[in-house]
Amino acid sequence: MKKLFCSLILSSTQVAWAGENAAPSSHFVFDDNFEGDIIINEVRVPKGGEALYTYYETMGWRGKAAGYCGIQAHPKAHNFIFSIWDHKSHTAPIKAVHRGPGTKTEKFGGEGTGLKSWNFELGWQTDTWYSLVSRCWPVGEHMFYGFWSRSGATEEWTHLVTMDVAVKDAYFNGGTDSFIEDWLETGKNKRVTNLRGGWKRRRERSWYPFGGGRYSVNSWDLVKGKRSFHYNTNWNGGVSKDSTGEFYFMTAGGAETKPTSANPSKHGIKRTETEPSYAPLGIKSLRARLAEGNRVMVEWENNPTGLPQFGCEIVVYERPRTGMERVVATESLGAHQRRAKIQLSAKRSEGCHFVVKIRVRDILDRDLQIKEAVVSELEE
Repeated sequence: MKKLFCSLILSSTQVAWAGENAAPSSHFVFDDNFEGDIIINEVRVPKGGEALYTYYETMGWRGKAAGYCGIQAHPKAHNFIFSIWDHKSHTAPIKAVHRGPGTKTEKFGGEGTGLKSWNFELGWQTDTWYSLVSRCWPVGEHMFYGFWSRSGATEEWTHLVTMDVAVKDAYFNGGTDSFIEDWLETGKNKRVTNLRGGWKRRRERSWYPFGGGRYSVNSWDLVKGKRSFHYNTNWNGGVSKDSTGEFYFMTAGGAETKPTSANPSKHGIKRTETEPSYAPLGIKSLRARLAEGNRVMVEWENNPTGLPQFGCEIVVYERPRTGMERVVATESLGAHQRRAKIQLSAKRSEGCHFVVKIRVRDILDRDLQIKEAVVSELEE
């Protein structure tokens, strides 16, 4: 498994697997052993826990569209990663239907194939919590998979990528896995990941907070001749606490690192919340105008610190000066769309104006509605 992840991260065979100097690869597998359509986890790399050539995977899942996402300390920059593997049940190659600013996508091969994405432009900072969210949903005979990140420093959300997988009913299968990996044998350097606030939404839409899980180190890498032999006791994991509250931690590598937990061992954090708590979606502005060809052009901007948009419905009403208004056009849009070109019917009433109403739903299925925006008034 670890070799596969490294082959996805690097664009060429840069990893020398013959050595014995890698920090031990460690996993924390959470207790959400059921199928779901949304997974959430928060990740932080403390300042003293950053080390180059480290992948701090935050969420990994199984199923017919198995994949993973997280952050990476790469020589080029701090990177966000989201990737999905091909599966024998797919009827077409995986493709990206949305790439956020700075997101690149590329097919990968080696020990498994699929589509990977990365984003070096967004960046992440040490000592900062990042909320990572992935949601999957059916679109015709396919499944779409979206990936969003929220910075605890700016409180702003970013939609990084949405992928189209040609398969039906492929959801997130648990338990959700987080791991820490040194892919270039730099075990002398300590790397640390902190994790908290995990959630999965069941398919019937009830929320489950991650209450605990299993910490383990890849024991097959710790014996003589294997990649982590020289650091086979330099690992640790469990639960810790600071001013932000309790969190899980995993440490790998570093001369002073020693275990205080068994390999494997179970750990838990008591959770009392019933659903995720993030600032609600808000729409900053809504603009609409008449255009040539009897169309209405609609544009809007959402508040970047509110939950991201998942979908919206735009309804255009014709409102006469007297009488009841009537619907003349509707359109439904997706997660990344912020503008629409809506065709109106050719016949219009005299002495009327148009009103646009927009209803937006966030990625956790909460609604916000803007009642109306006047587009234009027509002459009699």
